[in-house]
Amino acid sequence: MLHQGDILTLQRHFQYHIQHAVPVEVYRGNVHVDIGMVTAVDEGFVELQGTLYNRTLFTFVSRPGY
Repeated sequence: MLHQGDILTLQRHFQYHIQHAVPVEVYRGNVHVDIGMVTAVDEGFVELQGTLYNRTLFTFVSRPGY
């Protein structure tokens, strides 16, 4: 289980957030880009509610309780 503020890096991190409907914040560098639920993930991209984010360009942060 990840805690608020933990960075998602592994496939199982994203799967946990999908399974338990835990919100995720998306950052590009230090700039906040989006927040929402992960709807799909593969080795290259994360989908948040219809928007694809490249896993190498963006950082994904756990936000349980948001």
